[in-house]
Amino acid sequence: MMRRPRPARLFAELHVLCLAAALVGCAHRVPTQPAAGAAVDTPPPAAGPATESPQDTVHAPPSPAPATSAPPSPQPAPTAPAEPAPETPPPPVESVMSPGERRQAMARIVADTTAAGSAVRRCSGRKLLPDQESVFDTARNLLGQVRGALERDELWRAESLARKARQLAASLNCPG
Repeated sequence: MMRRPRPARLFAELHVLCLAAALVGCAHRVPTQPAAGAAVDTPPPAAGPATESPQDTVHAPPSPAPATSAPPSPQPAPTAPAEPAPETPPPPVESVMSPGERRQAMARIVADTTAAGSAVRRCSGRKLLPDQESVFDTARNLLGQVRGALERDELWRAESLARKARQLAASLNCPG
């Protein structure tokens, strides 16, 4: 005669079985993330039979990839016709500036280049320390770039370069 298991023992055994299934995974469950080394653009394997219970979908983690699987062969990229480049480039920043904003930007550029130029001229021909020579050369280079940007009518760039040149030249501290 067989002994009938008690409900507490039956619950414990069922709990252990659920834990084991959750740790191992389900054989017909489709992994939600690609396995390490698997190509990202490959489609996931087909789903198993439709007898999946709600418990399997909630508690079962994705099954690990087999260790002996070979990486999929690379597939050639589809040859799609390239989109044509836009025919008209976006308008430059200066074209959306009002005349007043343009005058203000030019005034800032003139003030910054004047201050930087006078500081560079004060240090010109003097014996400078190596770090001062580097700052001196960089400030002169930036002033040249400001001129180039103004010739190309790139006010936003000229203003940024002039500000940098003024800040660098101010650190030279050559007596006047």
